[in-house]
Amino acid sequence: MAGKINIENDNLVFTLTGVDKVLALKSKLVVPLKHVKSVSTAKADWNYFKMLKVAGTRIPELVVDGRFLSKEGLLFYEMHDPDMCITVELENEKYKKVVFEVSDKETTAIMIQEALDRLQ
Repeated sequence: MAGKINIENDNLVFTLTGVDKVLALKSKLVVPLKHVKSVSTAKADWNYFKMLKVAGTRIPELVVDGRFLSKEGLLFYEMHDPDMCITVELENEKYKKVVFEVSDKETTAIMIQEALDRLQ
């Protein structure tokens, strides 16, 4: 189930919908745009053996929702289909990356990149 990403003021707002709010133990994540390092539309990684679940839900090949610890640091996932996710790399934030499923990853990535370009 795809979530929603919006730009509100100078913040990137990730909104979880439906059952994902329960599975991830979170309904919204707000990140200042100035803390976004990059955005990618590359296929997300399902590799469960590289992550330790901190809080949330992980059902192999079905859903990854919530907070996970990897060698990169703390990550936030909202993913059912790794082909439909964008990955937002962050700095100066609790999470190193947010992997988030959206209905149109190309358009969403362009929206985020344009907002980042306006900040510079």
